[in-house]
Amino acid sequence: MVTSEDEITRRIEQRDSQRSTRRAHAATLVGKLARQHTELAGQLAELERELGTVLTEAGDVIDVAELAQVTDVSLADLTRWLDRSAKPARGGKRTRVKSRAAAGPAIAAEPRASRAAPPAPTASGDITGAAVGSASS
Repeated sequence: MVTSEDEITRRIEQRDSQRSTRRAHAATLVGKLARQHTELAGQLAELERELGTVLTEAGDVIDVAELAQVTDVSLADLTRWLDRSAKPARGGKRTRVKSRAAAGPAIAAEPRASRAAPPAPTASGDITGAAVGSASS
């Protein structure tokens, strides 16, 4: 027996409804986890800045190698936190250098009329390089 058009439509709508529910659930969960990730990443960055500051301030009384031994924190981690605190944060985008034409007339190229002309051919008719095409064939 062949299924009626109404039954086919009802089945399609039911499947679409189930799929839409699953899609909405997935999107909601991804959004929630992404917000949580952003929040935790900010907290982690702040902790790393604080660790770097403490390591820098304590550098005159204890070095990172000794701290690694007494705290069981890896030397690589301590060094990374210390290095990040010592280096300034990168700035934004670099500004481009203005082109010569945009810099104004003082820097603009000299007019063509004042440039020296290329040397004229000699009177003997010596044209060097003219036979290259025929000699190479």
